[in-house]
Amino acid sequence: MPYTVWKNGEKVGETRFELCSGPRKRAGVFHPTAFGVTVLPGITPMGPALLEFEAMCRERGFDVDDHRLETAEHAFNAFANTPEAKRIQAAASHIAELELRDPGGRTLAWESIMINDMTTLVDSVDRYRSGAWQQIKMLPGDPIRFMISATLADVPIPRGRALVAESKSIGVC
Repeated sequence: MPYTVWKNGEKVGETRFELCSGPRKRAGVFHPTAFGVTVLPGITPMGPALLEFEAMCRERGFDVDDHRLETAEHAFNAFANTPEAKRIQAAASHIAELELRDPGGRTLAWESIMINDMTTLVDSVDRYRSGAWQQIKMLPGDPIRFMISATLADVPIPRGRALVAESKSIGVC
């Protein structure tokens, strides 16, 4: 049974979350619906936008390896009106509308969720992190175009409809 992603009451697509790196972290191939194909161009730019923003911060002397929340907030506040930050904000507005449902149809609370178009992500990684993915290239006709990753929340998000994901309902990796 697949997990499904919804936006404004319409199904965007589904995944089996076949990859996992911990009890709350999931990833997998994402299979969009016809509606999903129309909204993914607003969602998938997040990965490339984050890489572009990171590169801009490096160029301007910010320590992008400092993972404290206040450091990230300082950088974002300093550059909030740049084209790079505006691309993040645009994608984030679409992502904020996403709802993740488990195979039983229950809404799961998430801390982060990202759907990537692998064709543009690989190009962005090559551009902004030269050499990082030199071994990875999308081949013509590659059957995996979209990937999804999510970190499930420990506690319910105060939206009233979100549920805490229980390990038995999401599987433990």
